[in-house]
Amino acid sequence: MLPLALAAAVFAPLRASAAEVTVASTSVSPSRITSGEEAIQTVTLAEPAPAGGVTVDLLDGNEYEDLTYFQSTKHKVTVPAGQQRVSFPIRVQSATSAGTVTRLTAGVGGRVAETSVTVDPIDARVQDVTDFTVDKRIAAEGGKITGTVRIKSPAPIGGLAVDLRKTPYESGAFSFPYYVVVPAGATSATFSMASMAYDQPRFVTVMAALSTARQFAGVIGVPKKFSIGVLGPVRHRPGNVENFGAVGLGDIWHPFGARINMTSDTPGVTAQLSVPSDGSIPADQAGAQFRIYVADSVPAGTKVKLTAKWVLGPAPVSTEFTVQD
Repeated sequence: MLPLALAAAVFAPLRASAAEVTVASTSVSPSRITSGEEAIQTVTLAEPAPAGGVTVDLLDGNEYEDLTYFQSTKHKVTVPAGQQRVSFPIRVQSATSAGTVTRLTAGVGGRVAETSVTVDPIDARVQDVTDFTVDKRIAAEGGKITGTVRIKSPAPIGGLAVDLRKTPYESGAFSFPYYVVVPAGATSATFSMASMAYDQPRFVTVMAALSTARQFAGVIGVPKKFSIGVLGPVRHRPGNVENFGAVGLGDIWHPFGARINMTSDTPGVTAQLSVPSDGSIPADQAGAQFRIYVADSVPAGTKVKLTAKWVLGPAPVSTEFTVQD
């Protein structure tokens, strides 16, 4: 075994070498793409990477983070030991106007190199997102909903990435990827959404986008327990967004369906479940939506309590809301 002093002398140059490695440049090929297409980014170091390789930090320079680029890179790439460069496939979010420039940076050793990729919108006469569907609308915490995105024409070589976003952005209803790739030659792709609604029913609108082509689907996550919640503001005249909520059955077994009675403590406010004609939530569903009706006689600011009673089931559950203008 080497004495500690000698060992320090032997390995000190290696540590110093690793610390001094810097990035020399980064580039993208092709430097101009159409929305959804794949490109190749290359990072070159000033010298070969030492033992263990070198981790390079990757970022986009947009005002708001490019979530598509994040998913494709996780903001890092490793240059293997003994190598001076590494190339890897990337995706960036689709553009809504011609010549949209996305700046990309690669940094290591206190030095940053920059490049950019120019993105043009898709030609809607040739390509488009034509449909976005889900296999079910409600899922209990830990459950999955499968989304299917369809495009107008077969995807090109390398596939075509369709951006996926949720509104509101910070919603804790579901987690899912920031894009899905339609494989080359195909016209559809599926992806999974995992319900994270552990405390109360939660709603999120999911958008599938390719340039200005956009399709939407609304999904609801509910807790594993029997629950009720109002999903959005409640008004006398809701306009384009109806007053609605959800009753969640969670993961409670209900092989013969579940009959739910809805009651309100306020005259002029009623709730109606969206269920089949027999009045029961089917065995294969984790819950159901309900619409809320508010009479003109109910003043704005009125606090309302809604209660859902599961006939022959768990104890009733309630939620409260305030009628808004």
